[in-house]
Amino acid sequence: MRRRTLSTSALGAVAVLATATAAFAAAPGDANTPLADHLVGRQQDGSVLTSNNQYVTPAGTSIEQSGRPMDLAVRPDGRTAVDLTKSGAGLFTVVDLAGGKVLQQYTPPKGTGSGTIGVAGLLYSRDGNTLYATQSKNLLKFPVAADGTLGKPSVLALPADADVPKDANGTAAAPLPTGLAWSPDGSRILVVLDGWNRLGVLDPGTGALTAQTPVGVAPRDVVVVGGHAFVGNEGGRTPRAGERTNLSYDSPVVAERRDGRASTGTVSEIDLAANKVVRTYRVGLDPSSLLAHGTEVLVTNSSDDTVSVIDTVRKQVARTFNVNPLPGQPYGSSPNALEFLDAGHLVVSLGRNNALAVYEYTGAHRPIAFDGLIPTGWYPGTVRWNAPLGRLVVASQAGVGALGPARTISQGPGTTPATGHQVYADVGTVGLIAKPTPKEMAAYTSQVFANNRWNGLKERNKTGSRGAAPVAVPLRTGSPSKIKHVFVIVRENRTYDQELGDDPRGNGNPAYAQFGANVTPNAHELVRRFPLIDNLYSDGTNSASGHTWLDAGFVNDYLERSYANYIRNYGQPDAMVYPKSGFLWDNARAHGLSARVWGEYAEWFTAPDGKDCPGTWTQWYQDSKILEGKATGQLHSPIGHCQTRTDIPSLDGILAHDFPNFQTQIPDQYRADLFERDFGQYVKNGKLPALNMLWVMDDHTNGLNAGYPTPSAMVADNDLATGRIIDTISHSRYWKDSAIFVVEDDSQNGVDHVDGHRNVTLIASPYARRGAVDHTYYSQLNVVRTVEQILGLPPMNQLDLAAEPMFGAFTDTPDLTPYEVQPNKIPLDTLNPSAAQVTNAMQKSWLAWSEKQDFRSEDNLAFAPFNRLTWYASTGWTKPYPGDAKVMTPQEVLRRFPQTTVVNGTENDLPRSRVPHRTHA
Repeated sequence: MRRRTLSTSALGAVAVLATATAAFAAAPGDANTPLADHLVGRQQDGSVLTSNNQYVTPAGTSIEQSGRPMDLAVRPDGRTAVDLTKSGAGLFTVVDLAGGKVLQQYTPPKGTGSGTIGVAGLLYSRDGNTLYATQSKNLLKFPVAADGTLGKPSVLALPADADVPKDANGTAAAPLPTGLAWSPDGSRILVVLDGWNRLGVLDPGTGALTAQTPVGVAPRDVVVVGGHAFVGNEGGRTPRAGERTNLSYDSPVVAERRDGRASTGTVSEIDLAANKVVRTYRVGLDPSSLLAHGTEVLVTNSSDDTVSVIDTVRKQVARTFNVNPLPGQPYGSSPNALEFLDAGHLVVSLGRNNALAVYEYTGAHRPIAFDGLIPTGWYPGTVRWNAPLGRLVVASQAGVGALGPARTISQGPGTTPATGHQVYADVGTVGLIAKPTPKEMAAYTSQVFANNRWNGLKERNKTGSRGAAPVAVPLRTGSPSKIKHVFVIVRENRTYDQELGDDPRGNGNPAYAQFGANVTPNAHELVRRFPLIDNLYSDGTNSASGHTWLDAGFVNDYLERSYANYIRNYGQPDAMVYPKSGFLWDNARAHGLSARVWGEYAEWFTAPDGKDCPGTWTQWYQDSKILEGKATGQLHSPIGHCQTRTDIPSLDGILAHDFPNFQTQIPDQYRADLFERDFGQYVKNGKLPALNMLWVMDDHTNGLNAGYPTPSAMVADNDLATGRIIDTISHSRYWKDSAIFVVEDDSQNGVDHVDGHRNVTLIASPYARRGAVDHTYYSQLNVVRTVEQILGLPPMNQLDLAAEPMFGAFTDTPDLTPYEVQPNKIPLDTLNPSAAQVTNAMQKSWLAWSEKQDFRSEDNLAFAPFNRLTWYASTGWTKPYPGDAKVMTPQEVLRRFPQTTVVNGTENDLPRSRVPHRTHA
């Protein structure tokens, strides 16, 4: 109970909270800004609709920039700021805060460092004339001009060290510097060495590491109080002998028994005089950022929705308070940054809520009061107080979405290049927000509730009655559904326009249909028979986030922040990627339902000796024909000889271990064969699980590599496999009470005339509306929520809690007509030419580059050269890529784009041991 007198501001804030909570509890759904059939992007009222079922209406002034601002530092004079920029016009962006514009987007010349920006790490000298910035293997030291722009940097190389974590191949971890801070006397830079689990002390003149102190696992941020440094360890404490562990960047992490995620979070206190950890504080999960405030250290526990306060005098965690704005509801706010608005008001950045939470704060041992919420851009990740300007400076990573310049993507022979919206055309924002008045705070808080669709949440999520009459998609969670079995088929990387842009009934552009009806006859037949859904979006940008959005309905701050370079790991396998709320299969099993998974989150597919499963595409294709009775002979690899494994314990027992994971040398026909075999057993024994998840991924394609099918043939293979699987289910005893969702994990490898996130999503069921065209706004979150609603599962987190089921795509009157698979129109064994068959010198150089790429792990390809490769192949190797002056060799492209990112966000200088699906368990 609060005993002190409330200020006028605080009284207004309490009224705000009371009003907002009442709205959260009882307001009707239309109290939120309607989604209706709105398209992602800028709206007529000035707001922006994201692909996460949220609107953004940033308070104050927003400065838009090319790319995502992953971290930000304000120059001491307060007039400019710089951010680490991902997928933009430069790796570093300088913003004129006083003038409200971008001054510079700059990439250092090739040969300056590793070419890979850090996850975080920017530090100005006290006079503002020098900037230090992290890269994956070194620091850069920039001269800063009077106007704040950056000059050519020098490199502060971090030394190699033999005594660091290594993978199973013996490859040493990179240092991965992240957080930076000045030592107490200002003579040294403290640098968090995330990859080495250490805090380093660096000479800013020479770059020499004068000391290194081991801390916890995956340290990220550092602050200084007195003569001690405090380091937040996202992976928590170092494991003790005999404890259950998992890996993150080859470092053992204390892990949960259920899902293998990191189970601890700590802050290490280091005596800088002795370079020794003198104390370790246990805080919440994923301590992502720290803030020194007098003798206190505040910590955001991103995966707990809490903030911990360390009293450094009493040497204790004085308090931990919840920052979830929805009392009693699931987690999902992702607190990830801290700042003080003034001496008595704390600001907490809530990444997933697109908001700042403001608290009345007068010390760790005194009551804390919630003042309200301030809306920001999409996914704020850094907040700073700019004293000279009297403004909060907020860097929102996704900003206003993928609204940047159009991009051109080709898909190889047989397809026409298309130019349009693409998921990597990020427009991030740097916002300037004045200290709000009580009246403004009240309006801001109401706006955040509406933007996140929180009004009326309790009413919309009331528990249903098991005695209610069954319908296809119940209005209430727990009410019975006529559907008893759900299938989720995950595919790879296509936009709506790429496949269905040629269907005149939907909002498509036929010019973008690179894999239209001739390549994907089953997709087209499915949307003719069942609903055509033309306004559904991917919540993520790439496979690392896309599969997590689909399987868990949430991406935590660690994974979101990893977008900067994915250099620790590319999504899974990683103990720190898995969200606290678990996965769909966890939700099902926790509520008494059975589940089966084919391929999803299976991280290794190996022979008994631990090596990669052998075989060429042609051999695996021959195996599939043998399994289908179309050929005779012995399988080159007996079923079961190779096995998949996962680092998620809850998945291991329900995983089809002989079903291949991401292996593009294995055709999807083989996967369809194995699924049909397993499904046949369920038809016989009557024990089909309630939740079934499959991954068929060869629509990802394999470039122009010899021995592999052309991109169009690989997409046709995937389309036929999808059609076969649905045909099999629809001709079975289970069809009468089944629903099948087919959805891309992301839409990154294509363009779209609406938005690069627009996703190809198909639904097949006796209860799916036959021949309907559904223009309703949906995202992958709505797919997840629909699966939950059908199966009677509660939402797992804030985002699927707020998402509505896809009521418009279903009917309560079944049509039991089965689906008939459509034959492929392109021969599946249409192979790319070998180097010996090629005479064009330019084509030879590109084929040589292509042969060196890693197509066996999803999306581990350099984006700039890969796009040019497929463009050149479809235009005869003579036409320059749009925006280029000439046709270039791979080496020329890489020299021009040293910062080039791969299709899914990884950098082209990653050591081979750091790619996905590592060879060790």
